Amino acid sequence: MNKKLPDFLLEKRHQIVTIITTVVITVGFFSIYVPLSSTAWFKLSGEVSFFLTVGCVALAILILVVCRVLMCRLRKRQQFRSWSYVLWMLAEALVITLFYSYVTHTLMKADLIVGNFSFVTLFSKGLIVVIAILIISNTISILWTIQRDQKERLKLLSTGWKRSTHGPVVDGKSLPVLGVVGATEDTTITQKELGGESDQANDFSSALYPDIEPRIINLYDHNGILRFSIKESDLYYIISQDNYVRIHYLNNGEMSSYMLRCPLKVIEKSLKDSSLIRCHRSYIVNLSRIKVLRSERDGFFIDLDYDGSAEIPISKSYSDTFMEHFSKKVAGKEANEN
Repeated sequence: MNKKLPDFLLEKRHQIVTIITTVVITVGFFSIYVPLSSTAWFKLSGEVSFFLTVGCVALAILILVVCRVLMCRLRKRQQFRSWSYVLWMLAEALVITLFYSYVTHTLMKADLIVGNFSFVTLFSKGLIVVIAILIISNTISILWTIQRDQKERLKLLSTGWKRSTHGPVVDGKSLPVLGVVGATEDTTITQKELGGESDQANDFSSALYPDIEPRIINLYDHNGILRFSIKESDLYYIISQDNYVRIHYLNNGEMSSYMLRCPLKVIEKSLKDSSLIRCHRSYIVNLSRIKVLRSERDGFFIDLDYDGSAEIPISKSYSDTFMEHFSKKVAGKEANEN
């Protein structure tokens, strides 16, 4: 229960699937449950009953939407674990049930619906129903998201060597990648075999393209096979996702991502002496792409110079090292300008 919740379960796509699934399950559940319940009053027959039913269900779904939007925002600042996700779902059930019980009790007092039940009775029965609906809908959406994520990972891994041919981009045109960037059927190039070719490539690119930033970043998978090569200035940040990392980079002016099977710790070691620095146990960021470094109540956060990119947190354990490198980077820029 203390295990870190996978990032894809907190993404907007999963939340949308959860909400849609909840709506479908709610409609199907009520069509079976309402005729058998003594406290449920939802009806689609009659003008008053129709508007009361649709209005109540719509507001309950709106509460769920607000809760999920809040979850998406909080995930950028707080790490969710399995137990915290369960508590969040329970809190959603409590809020929705309180809303339903209050509305039902008020309508009964106003004689708009038939019934004379106490608030406690309405709440206890309603909570069971809401929890059941949320468990079913969340289970379905989680299974669907896991299956989709696994398919995407397999697709990325199977076509990874083809996509890793992305090289430096200048004026919308790809420059040739300096060195082998993957494995083919006949040849497998490993990090050990390449040896010092990365430095040679950087020297060669400096001579060939003197007006652009020449450094090339080569990234390897867990087997030491070169999978991805890119100009350093085009690489924005890297985020850890379980045993994988997702690389966010600029491609022809658009933000793209590439998934690589390799621990973030190994990636960090390969980025030594570059402008890419670890700022969080789940993030590595390019110092040259930082637009704003701001202090919030929950700590420091980074805004990158690409509109729409996610804000990146700085954890306390990495803050000293990060600020040291960041200060040197800023001082170096000022010295160059002078």
